[in-house]
Amino acid sequence: MKKTVIIAILLAYIASILIVQFFGLKVVEMAGNTYITDIEINGFEFTNRDGLDDPNYKIVNKLKNSTGKEGLYYAGYFVPGTYDKTPESLATNPNRVKIMYHIVPYNASFTDLTFAYDRTANENTVFYDEETQEFVFLKPRTVTVTLTTNDGSMVRKTVSISLV
Repeated sequence: MKKTVIIAILLAYIASILIVQFFGLKVVEMAGNTYITDIEINGFEFTNRDGLDDPNYKIVNKLKNSTGKEGLYYAGYFVPGTYDKTPESLATNPNRVKIMYHIVPYNASFTDLTFAYDRTANENTVFYDEETQEFVFLKPRTVTVTLTTNDGSMVRKTVSISLV
């Protein structure tokens, strides 16, 4: 090749680099969401039973369903007493339970969940405290709770909790 052809190719190459840098699109890093892929439920814990001496009242049992397969069924003992929905009774009720769960992945962008249960059927037996995310049992009962993500991934898990 002749010198003029090589110089013309080199000038065209340099000019294209300058034109792309001047008129080209800037690289912008997009900040995307990390969605929840799973909710791992590990049972529940009693949150207001520190003053009880009987160790049986602190045990949480994982149960099997009617086919003998282990599922998300948990049970504990109900502390007898007369309980109602007054703030004083709800605060001192020893039958407060909190569902233990983990979000997968741990670095999800939005980690808030919705706890849904049949409020009509459990109106005078179970109360849900939205501030502490605890279920307060007023009477021995089994409640089925569905945990649903609010990040658009529509991941759901259902757990049954019995206090007998």
